[in-house]
Amino acid sequence: MSNDQNSGLTLIIVRHSQAEDAERFAQTGRPDCERPLTEQGIKRMNRAAKGLRKLLGGADRVLTSPCARAEHTARILARALDDGAVESIEVLAPGAEPETVAQALTDASVQGVVLLVGHEPDLSRLIAWLCTGRKTPMVDMKKGAACAVHFDAAVDKGRGTILWLMTQAQLRKL
Repeated sequence: MSNDQNSGLTLIIVRHSQAEDAERFAQTGRPDCERPLTEQGIKRMNRAAKGLRKLLGGADRVLTSPCARAEHTARILARALDDGAVESIEVLAPGAEPETVAQALTDASVQGVVLLVGHEPDLSRLIAWLCTGRKTPMVDMKKGAACAVHFDAAVDKGRGTILWLMTQAQLRKL
């Protein structure tokens, strides 16, 4: 995917890979935010990340939810894209509101190709809000899926255009 630095911003919105079962993990008494990826989730995301590299070439920034499963997914993606830096931002934690995410991106002066790694249903709501101005989900972000949303101008409601949406399985096949 070619993205001229002067042609706006492309967000690559990624749902974290497969994580341990939420109900079983809750029995440990640890906070859900500590729930890790499964071995299968790690393997699948490593292969999907190679496909994402073929699509993107690289990324300018990788931003993630502070939860373990999202951070691990983001680190896998950053390694595959030759960008070891992963920035954890609280606004991508579960329960993230689209307006808050958009404001954080504006405040951080993001540009180029930026990966956002987070959780459902927040990401589907974010994509809908960015592209239509409404929070009613219009895409289904399965675990490990990625969606490219492009902006010619500021990140705000209704200003984004979906370029593509791929499942983790599709990314692995690239």
